[in-house]
Amino acid sequence: MSLSNGISLESRILLSRIALICIATILIILVIRRKRQTQHIIKEFFTATTNPINLAVFRIVIFGTIFSFDMSETVMFSQFPAELIVPPRGLEWLLNYLPINETLATISGTLFRGFAFTAMIGLFSRTSALLTAVIGFYALGIPQFFGKVDHNHHLLWFSAILAASRCGDYFSWDAIFAAWKRAARGIVEPPSSSSIYALPLRFVWLLLGIIYFFPGFWKFWTGGIDWTESFKYHLYAKWQSLNWIPFFRIDQYAFLYQPSALLAIVFEISFIILIFFPRWRIWAAIAGLMFHQGIDIFMRISFWTLEIAYVTFFDWYIIFHRLGRWLYRQKMYVVYDGNCKLCRQTIASLRMFDIFGRVTYVNALNREALAEHGLLWLDSTAILADMHAVSQKKTWIGFSAYRAIASYIPILWPVLPFLYVWPIPKLGKRIYRYVADRRTCSIAEVPLLEAENYPENPQSSLRTVTTIGVFLALVNSLFGTQEATTSWPFACYPTFANNIGVKARVTRVVALSSTGETISLNEDAVKQKFSTGRYMGLMRHTLKVEKNPEKLRSRLQAIWLLLVQQDPNLQRAVSVRFYKDTLSTIPERQRENPLKRELLYELKL
Repeated sequence: MSLSNGISLESRILLSRIALICIATILIILVIRRKRQTQHIIKEFFTATTNPINLAVFRIVIFGTIFSFDMSETVMFSQFPAELIVPPRGLEWLLNYLPINETLATISGTLFRGFAFTAMIGLFSRTSALLTAVIGFYALGIPQFFGKVDHNHHLLWFSAILAASRCGDYFSWDAIFAAWKRAARGIVEPPSSSSIYALPLRFVWLLLGIIYFFPGFWKFWTGGIDWTESFKYHLYAKWQSLNWIPFFRIDQYAFLYQPSALLAIVFEISFIILIFFPRWRIWAAIAGLMFHQGIDIFMRISFWTLEIAYVTFFDWYIIFHRLGRWLYRQKMYVVYDGNCKLCRQTIASLRMFDIFGRVTYVNALNREALAEHGLLWLDSTAILADMHAVSQKKTWIGFSAYRAIASYIPILWPVLPFLYVWPIPKLGKRIYRYVADRRTCSIAEVPLLEAENYPENPQSSLRTVTTIGVFLALVNSLFGTQEATTSWPFACYPTFANNIGVKARVTRVVALSSTGETISLNEDAVKQKFSTGRYMGLMRHTLKVEKNPEKLRSRLQAIWLLLVQQDPNLQRAVSVRFYKDTLSTIPERQRENPLKRELLYELKL
């Protein structure tokens, strides 16, 4: 038994667990003693308000990410032999009913990206988000059935939360259609800050906290403070599987990698607590980004689909408005005929994308508003006849006004240059004049400027989001307590808690020709095709069935057929030997590998 300062490893782990339990007990006592303060903190967290822009940004980022996926991997794995299927934990029963074939994989992949696109642009936002989550279970799930689970479960969780929320109330086609309906009732203002836009983002933070908490907990519970040393061996194992070593050998500096490992545990466990405190929340987000970048640099493990969720920690409404004040020192005033339904619809639509907030929209019939903004000098007849854009004393009328407005609204910037190129200005002025001269007076269905409780049915939306959010939090917590890292679509994320040591067992393939010549296998190309993790997962699972000769043979034969498809040169082989190699993961001992080689199976071709 290894000793450190006279204390055995088991004793150090026990002491670490006692320390963790004591810290948890102290926190529980503090919560009980400060019950009112705790209730206030929790209430503030879940009842906070935010602008719909922030939820819309998250919707665009999440579904834009999903839309960018290349679904060829799903199609490729749907063609794999059934002998290679290794179902995720808890889904063994499902494979008896779930068909996996190329046709369904292609259709599901196309629909998955298609609904992600419509959700991204906000066309039937909630329905599109729901269908993305449902179809994603199959489309993203197929590759998870073959040796390794990729931890991108959160994309489905976030899609479900967005499906329950009013994520399409800004930056979307749905927002435009809703703006037209409101304009008919005389309301041109966009939705304002509300808890229905903040609550979905709060549950996203909570799920992030759960994602981090259990890996941190299991690291400390399993390895104690000694995990800060064994972290080095996880680095070695990853480097060996990738056949790669980072440019900076952090493992050679204990004063760097041990504190880094300890900080990683502290971050993972504390993140779910820090998010409840606005003062610490942004620091938790910064630490999270640094955490992921460090893992990517030293282990080449990218969680970029999780990192994108960090957009939720920024108040984009404030950011855009501050940027607007920097870009446009002078505000612009747009004066429109409030008795014109078309004018109201146009203004309402523009306001759904006016992120900089440097345009003030003034009803020409409201003399108080005109006086407030110093616009009474405008001709009262002219402002009812044509749209006016005013900045200081400079005025644009009609088509020119729309062109001036476009310079203040980013979504219109791509078309702005064309509005100055012949014959667009000439055509634009004619079209504007034709429409403006034929528009009719349309009094709003309710008095102008009457306040409206929008969005409608906020309590219903809050209940739906709460139901989905609580369900996801509870289910993923359950999987976290079981350290279920190989399940789908709920899971505990990778813990790296096991003590792996400095040796690894892998399956190696040696192909022989009729002359006894060894036919080289381009393993790097195969890893690139299937992804290193997926290929290593397939090979690793062969070792789990080595005591079942028939199952081992069928699995190895299926792997060999895949390898031949990737490298036709292997068709010259008359036999192929599968070895169980024991390797040293220490970089300095790579030349000694394999330390031990055992024949696992020989396949005669």
